[in-house]
Amino acid sequence: MKKLVLVALLVFAFALSAMAQTSPIDKKSWFLGGNIYFQSEGGDLAKARYDDTRTTILIAPEFGYFISPGLQLGATVTYIQYKIDEYKETAMAFGPMVGYYFNMNKASTEIKGGLYPYIKGFFLIGSEKYGDGTDDSKYSGTNFGGKVGFNYMLSESVALDANIMFSSDSWKQKEPVETESESGSTMRIGVGATYFIWK
Repeated sequence: MKKLVLVALLVFAFALSAMAQTSPIDKKSWFLGGNIYFQSEGGDLAKARYDDTRTTILIAPEFGYFISPGLQLGATVTYIQYKIDEYKETAMAFGPMVGYYFNMNKASTEIKGGLYPYIKGFFLIGSEKYGDGTDDSKYSGTNFGGKVGFNYMLSESVALDANIMFSSDSWKQKEPVETESESGSTMRIGVGATYFIWK
């Protein structure tokens, strides 16, 4: 009986070790991240609202969970605020995100120094307020697009994140008068950090 229990324990231990995570992008890992983007907007939307293309800074935190090695589901938030003279704009959007990470570190047992390129897609719903505080315009809109980048592991849990993001944007003025939607495109170059929870 003792031998049977010992064999069962060994089989159980082997099964657990076979399921153990070997990298930050394995199944059941979590990540928290954030980027600061240099953003350039164009198209009819930018021309109608800013008379030309516009460049600004945007903050975008994100989080996610790996449902299988490399494949993650999550969500992201974008936030932007800027002021020119008495005019101020504040915009925020939130939505789901899906991505795939490529494990370029399979041959190494060291996580630190590892490189994990990725590709992600997202869909965001947002709102925006623009004006001088007395005569403000309010907008609602959507953004969908993707980004490509990489995580370079600075330690077993912390990574440098660098990426390029593209999105197609559609915004509609809701107040003071409702207008038809206007569309445009945005390109962002970003850098940030990612924290993996995997051990």
